[in-house]
Amino acid sequence: MLTPALRVKLETVKKLIRKNAKNSLQRVLDKLHPADIAIIIKNLNELDRKKIWDAIEDKSKIASIILELDDSQLIEFFEPMQPEEVALILNEMESDDAANILRLFDQDKVNEILKYMEKDDVEAVEELLHYPEDSAGAVMNPNFFALHEDTTVKEATKVLHKAEDVEMVFYLYVIDDAERLVGVISLRQLILNPPDKKLKEIMTTDVISVTVDMDREDVAKIVEKYDLLAVPVVDENRKLVGIITVDDVIDIIREEATEDIYKMIGTTDDELLLGNKAFKIAKIRLPWLLITFVGELVSGFVITFFQGKVHEFAILASFMPLVMAMGGNVGTQSSTILIRGMALGKIDKNELSRFMFKEVRVGMVMGLIMGILLAIFAPFWHGDPKIGVVVGCALFFALSFAAFTGTFVPATLIKFNFDPAVASGPFISTLNDITGLTIYFSVSLLLLSVL
Repeated sequence: MLTPALRVKLETVKKLIRKNAKNSLQRVLDKLHPADIAIIIKNLNELDRKKIWDAIEDKSKIASIILELDDSQLIEFFEPMQPEEVALILNEMESDDAANILRLFDQDKVNEILKYMEKDDVEAVEELLHYPEDSAGAVMNPNFFALHEDTTVKEATKVLHKAEDVEMVFYLYVIDDAERLVGVISLRQLILNPPDKKLKEIMTTDVISVTVDMDREDVAKIVEKYDLLAVPVVDENRKLVGIITVDDVIDIIREEATEDIYKMIGTTDDELLLGNKAFKIAKIRLPWLLITFVGELVSGFVITFFQGKVHEFAILASFMPLVMAMGGNVGTQSSTILIRGMALGKIDKNELSRFMFKEVRVGMVMGLIMGILLAIFAPFWHGDPKIGVVVGCALFFALSFAAFTGTFVPATLIKFNFDPAVASGPFISTLNDITGLTIYFSVSLLLLSVL
């Protein structure tokens, strides 16, 4: 976010770049936080960005800055580099951060980069790359602080003072002879207990942990639910293999929300990595557009089918945009609330039927209100009160069914363990166009034959 204070610094950086004042530019950048430098870089053109990178000599600061950049900007930064240059920067990062960046490259380039990385880092990174991208194992930090259960408080304190290589120590994890996680101790507990007490005497044995194969979105829910600063990751034998810290969880929540938004509009965040490659981006977006294309052809067939069966078709056709728009909106509202509710843990999988019934009732209330309004205003347009009653009733049924389809489709996908986000947006809108028009003309035809 470009705050007023940061905007001033951005203008200062631009001025120093124009003057080619490299020394002054270095002094300004040395005082800035890596996150602020990343925002400044995002607001510069390609040539000025290159000058910024040239002015920063500290590889550890470069590593901190690029972790704040988007994937597309990361690729732009690393693309002209040789594998050994990339390795020098990745060596300055935590293993989980280095692994996340390597996932952006093809396998051949990854293998080349790994050849130049430090041996200890390579082993840790390769282990993380082995796990599926959306799993807890892929995002965990294998550098954690753990001590044996027979360690005394005094010994633990001494070791803790020397733990310089550990990123953040929120909790002290306790392990047994087989390196299995058996307990956890907060730093406050460690300070308040007598020096001669063993860790197993003061530890909490009911440890909240996650497994390496757990979906990272579920990990984020656990951290949020229990207000944890970090959560330990264990394998199938409960051996402690890593931790996931709250800063990683924030990244997970942001990335998962972004992924869902892209899916809801029929695309993926992969297109951000393609830059200005229009044809490749179109290739990603086209499948859902083709589904929409076929769906709207079906809607056209529905209109053609009823055209010869309803004498008042011309009058009814004038309300088609309203029915299609309202149905699409109601369906999208219901599906979005369900999808986000599931993602945030607000809606339980076992409560889908109850939620669906609630949304149908909401759809009926909205359909009743909008139907009454249409029944009132339609006669002023066409001069026949009968038309108002017909289209009002038809709109009521169309909106009620739109609320049903808006929840039924994603709920069905959830039941079969598919991502419900793929069913929202274009798909729900197209489906509601087809069903909405069918219900609208069917109900209108029935009522016109009776009234």
